[in-house]
Amino acid sequence: MLLRPVSYSVLRVRTIHLALQALQTWEELMMSNDPLFKQWVDGNPFIMALENLKLTEPELMSKLEERDDLQAGFSGAPESIRRIGLSKKFFVPPEYSYELYERIYHLMLVGYLNRHPKTDDYDKYLHDIDAGKQSIKNVPKPTSLVDAGTSMLMLGRSGHGKTKEVDKILSCFELNNHFHPPSEETGGRRVPQVLWIKVFIKSTSSKRPFLLSILNAIDEKLGSNLASRLPSATVGDEIIYVIKMCRMVGLGMIVVDDVQFVLNANKTKDAKKLTNEFLEDLYNDLGIPMFFIGTPEVTDLFADKNQPEQTERRLISDGLFRVQDYTADSATWNELVEATMLNFLGLQRDWLNQNLKSMLFYYCEGNVSKLKRLTEFLLTEKQKLTKKNLPERIYHAHCETHIRSESIKPKLKGLQVVSSIDKQVKEVAAGTKEPSEPIPVDAKLQARNERVRAMLDQDMEVE
Repeated sequence: MLLRPVSYSVLRVRTIHLALQALQTWEELMMSNDPLFKQWVDGNPFIMALENLKLTEPELMSKLEERDDLQAGFSGAPESIRRIGLSKKFFVPPEYSYELYERIYHLMLVGYLNRHPKTDDYDKYLHDIDAGKQSIKNVPKPTSLVDAGTSMLMLGRSGHGKTKEVDKILSCFELNNHFHPPSEETGGRRVPQVLWIKVFIKSTSSKRPFLLSILNAIDEKLGSNLASRLPSATVGDEIIYVIKMCRMVGLGMIVVDDVQFVLNANKTKDAKKLTNEFLEDLYNDLGIPMFFIGTPEVTDLFADKNQPEQTERRLISDGLFRVQDYTADSATWNELVEATMLNFLGLQRDWLNQNLKSMLFYYCEGNVSKLKRLTEFLLTEKQKLTKKNLPERIYHAHCETHIRSESIKPKLKGLQVVSSIDKQVKEVAAGTKEPSEPIPVDAKLQARNERVRAMLDQDMEVE
């Protein structure tokens, strides 16, 4: 039987956050038993289904993590197996995972508070439409809901793993059955519920394909055929149709990825193109929470002095979740480095010293995608790695996994430690145009660096 040791990330959660988690669990229990909270929920089956899926932090981290590389003998497996494992079976959840999970949970919870099937019976039209008794065109538009829709924006650099992280968290909110049986709480109806759907925005997206993607995502969950009924009429009619469908199926949240292609300061007069104004209007009329994911370019929209304040208020009403690149001393980053170097590349443990870790951080800049690309290149290259040729092979992999010359960093001279005391050296390197040239090091700076390192080795304080 293969042994699967507990990874560092799960162990970290179970130890450091144990007391905090106990407090959080108790607070959640008290909230669920709170008279006011019970009054708000009032047996709402949408919220009850959501609460039944709630996870503690250790439970979530265990579900998110994928570490097939920890299985005995993995480092000696064929190169093709390790490449598949790196691409499909390797995920170390970041430290912010549970915070993001709770923010997403809160979005859906708040969105369902004012949508109780006992009083909001809009879903009844779905049965009539499926039975052919009612035309979607003749179904009245759903009534506006007070404070039903909230929104959140998640920002992070490309390659940090935002999409995969969100996808794995969303997979923890999957219902086994998307229909609630008739009961007093459902108003005696068989009520549908789709907790979330996720759609993408492309750089050339227009409104109709975007609206179709929403309906296709709902059809995938329910096994329905709503997208085929989207009217070929005006954009306004299409939007109304989508809003009707989202409200009928008890949708909890729409996740919109790659939103940077729309949320920018560039104006367009093309009525068919997606714009931030279009998303604002959809959000206002939908009455369902929306979760946007994008890169830092999105901030250009909010920085535009001509942009109305309401754009920010509407599109990030529930706050901004900013994902930072990993730092060199991040526990998750170091776990990623150890896994890729030791388990996937099969390096000897004593090779992975602080110098090599600093070199990897210098070339990869704390970016998960860059680290994985570098690792995969070294796997496919099939050249034997030795302690002596490792720095050269890593730099070669760094160059070969970037197309834009400005993305290629200057070559480090040997195994140099990249730390805060080397900041001046890094700044010089950043301005160097020829990556093959060694970094010029000031003699006085080098002497000072050596003195500081010597003092650090002796556990002395540096003034």
